[in-house]
Amino acid sequence: MVTGLVASLSAFLMLKSELDSRQSLEFQWVAHNRNNALKKGIEDGLEAVNSLRDLIDASPGIGYEAFSRYARALLGRYRGVHTLEWVPAVTAGLREAHEREAQATFPDYHLIERADSSDRRPASARQTYFPIYYMEPMRQGGDLLGFDYGSSPPYRELIERATDSGRMVVSGRIRLLQGENSQYGLQAFLPVYANGAAISTPEERRAALQGMVVGVFRIADLANASISLLEPRGVEFLVSDESAPHGEKFLDFYASRLTPPGPSVHTSSAHPGWDLEAAPKVTESFPVAERVWSITCSPTRQFRSAESFRQGPWIVLAGGLSLTLMMALFVVNTRRGMRARLRMEEELRESEQKLRVLFDQSPDFIATHDREGRILLSNRSSSGLFPEGATGQRFTDFLPARHQARYQQVVDNAFDSGQSDQMVFSREDSSWWDLRIVPLKVAGDVEAVMAIATDVTEKRLLEAQAIRNARLASLGAIVASVAHEINNPNNSIRFNTSILMRSWGDIVEVLRKFCEEHGEFSIGGVPVDQALDGTPRLIDGIDKSARRIETIVGTLKHMARPDAGELNHAVDLAEVLNSCLSILQSQIQKYSDDCRLEIREPLVPVRGNPQQLEQVFINLIQNALESLPQRSCSVLIQAEPETEGEFIRVLVRDQGRGIAEELRGKVLEPFFTTRSEDGGTGLGLSIAYRIVQSHGGRLEIQFGPDRGTEVIVRLPIYNSV
Repeated sequence: MVTGLVASLSAFLMLKSELDSRQSLEFQWVAHNRNNALKKGIEDGLEAVNSLRDLIDASPGIGYEAFSRYARALLGRYRGVHTLEWVPAVTAGLREAHEREAQATFPDYHLIERADSSDRRPASARQTYFPIYYMEPMRQGGDLLGFDYGSSPPYRELIERATDSGRMVVSGRIRLLQGENSQYGLQAFLPVYANGAAISTPEERRAALQGMVVGVFRIADLANASISLLEPRGVEFLVSDESAPHGEKFLDFYASRLTPPGPSVHTSSAHPGWDLEAAPKVTESFPVAERVWSITCSPTRQFRSAESFRQGPWIVLAGGLSLTLMMALFVVNTRRGMRARLRMEEELRESEQKLRVLFDQSPDFIATHDREGRILLSNRSSSGLFPEGATGQRFTDFLPARHQARYQQVVDNAFDSGQSDQMVFSREDSSWWDLRIVPLKVAGDVEAVMAIATDVTEKRLLEAQAIRNARLASLGAIVASVAHEINNPNNSIRFNTSILMRSWGDIVEVLRKFCEEHGEFSIGGVPVDQALDGTPRLIDGIDKSARRIETIVGTLKHMARPDAGELNHAVDLAEVLNSCLSILQSQIQKYSDDCRLEIREPLVPVRGNPQQLEQVFINLIQNALESLPQRSCSVLIQAEPETEGEFIRVLVRDQGRGIAEELRGKVLEPFFTTRSEDGGTGLGLSIAYRIVQSHGGRLEIQFGPDRGTEVIVRLPIYNSV
């Protein structure tokens, strides 16, 4: 008996302690759950203000009917929202025009200013009014319409804070009802700025302000709407505003639905009214806009614990020795189950965290959306592909317009066939993306698709550069072979020309004597006098032509020489430009009679790679030549140091056909060309742009009003330090 009694008592004490601990933990969980529910309810209410701001931002001239329909829909969706209002910013000069415009909808509308003794400024000193223009629902027969929030110092302070910060501002508590049933609420002010206006500074925000979207909330309704979704557990709580002065912290008191009806010692005026001072309490804080609220929860006597074996300790104690073993086994099994459940929950959280880290750290942008294109989940904003907060928006709205129809076709095919598909698209910033669409099936049906976007810009550029390098390598081999084949006969021509020139001096004397002795005669059908004068010029012309052939061959061999890729050489830009013109001599003769190179003053060396810079200017000059509509049009190349002395400026200006305005934003995109029928690849400007960037320079393109194009290249000067 002693052994059994000791064992039973030990089991009783242990089980009771365990149950008390579990009940305490359970209450903390319930309190945390209600805190989250209230926080979510408040966030949903503030989201209604954001949604209304988005409507007015998208439709600045919205009428009352459209405003009312949209506001009623928000009021039906977000419980706890007392009133939604649109408050435009009306300058003093537009006050009468504003009243006349409003009276077309509300005949009795007038701008009403509040006489407040704390406002020392006369009404004429206020330059901007903030009257209630639209409100839903209409309160007190519309008597509040036209009330100027700006005439009340507390409201004006909220408006100024919201305007300067550009974010939502929430007031302290306001009294909605008077008397014994007084209730408190709050007001949220959210600024609306002009579309497209700069709002990076407070001054710019004040200049661009269009008005305020105002939401009025009844705190009791917010609490009831949030907590009503939860199961009654016998918990009451107090809501306080920690940002308010000491006497104004109280916001609302929520009594448990399990509290029996009848007189209650609880009051809605202050915390000391609680009759369970000894009961445990849990206090948590959370932000509401720029303010901080707290919720303090306390269990009532009717608190419902989820523990189903509350009488277990007494059964163990009463059962005595016969139930000792059974109770011991029960406790062991209970603890084992609790630990297993906690371990499973912990493993599930760790697994979810690992999956989230993997999902968010993926170098690709991943998003899931439904058949209508609404984004359900996304990992992050990848390289600016989509903005933050894209969830709920249409996926196709973020794609270039020219690719939206194609993407929708691919998505429809994935939903219908259940097969993966992919497409490639380019953006206005010259980036290229590989987009894979993978159907997500639930019970055999495609419920959504996962879009995986991979940036392949560098890959495409590398492929294009590899193709170009291969062509240049092949061209280099051909040039080296052709140069060798040309140099051999050209050397022979130059050698024979020099011998012929030396021999001509002796031949002239013989011919002159023969002419004196036998009179005039012809050489090759030309009179001897003309032959004696013209033949030296012919021989000199042959020698000059041979020298030019030698120069051209040398330039081609220089172009075909392998590029080490180093960018730290001192490059003579004048020599590079002259070399480019020499290489493009045949193109110049083909397209223009006026192609000039002007070097304003001696140029200091620039830092870079001479072969890569030759490639840049060959591409730019060749593009300029090929854009000329006729030979009389000119191409001008100017090189001069900039006044700051840090860059050399090279201008390539043509009188060509120019580029259509709608295509100007694409000229630097890889593979974009307006001469595809002439064999253009669309890589010249793109490669030139990236080479100039790699040299630490800048490339700018300016278009004339009618025709013609200017390309300006700025390259940093060489500094040996």
